[in-house]
Amino acid sequence: MIVLKYTKALLLALKEDEILEVFEAIKKLALVAKNPKFVLLVKSPMLSIDEKVEILKKIAQSNNQKFANFIKILLENKRIDLLKEIYQSLYEAVCKHFNKYEGVVEGKIEEATLKALEEKLSKEFDASINLKLKESDINGIKVFVDVLNVEYSILEDRIKQELMNQILKAI
Repeated sequence: MIVLKYTKALLLALKEDEILEVFEAIKKLALVAKNPKFVLLVKSPMLSIDEKVEILKKIAQSNNQKFANFIKILLENKRIDLLKEIYQSLYEAVCKHFNKYEGVVEGKIEEATLKALEEKLSKEFDASINLKLKESDINGIKVFVDVLNVEYSILEDRIKQELMNQILKAI
């Protein structure tokens, strides 16, 4: 609940052209937030909040003042540990805002098939969907688009079983 409030407040404060810049900055911080040194840095009583903000701005490679103010508020309210959750919430909100989503296809398929899947899903959900291929040794393919809660799987074994069932029903 708190994460959603911070996400909503941040998005309301940003202009359209600032959203992606700030999102990328928060993404960089969320990636390093797992590091124990990062935790020591943000919780250190030896550094002032302003010094911490400057260090975090350098890590995120952002000079956006609204981003700096947001980080300062998180530090002042001792909510910096919510950074990963805020990033995930912001990711979903940004995807919905721009109507662009990313997904993963597991299996072995050709580039043309991947593009055809992207087009079909984009058309079905009336959104721009970009799929990345993650090759694996499964007999078939699996498609995941997390933000849209989409999961499709076409497995060779399942198709064979369904064909056998259809043949048995026909007999």
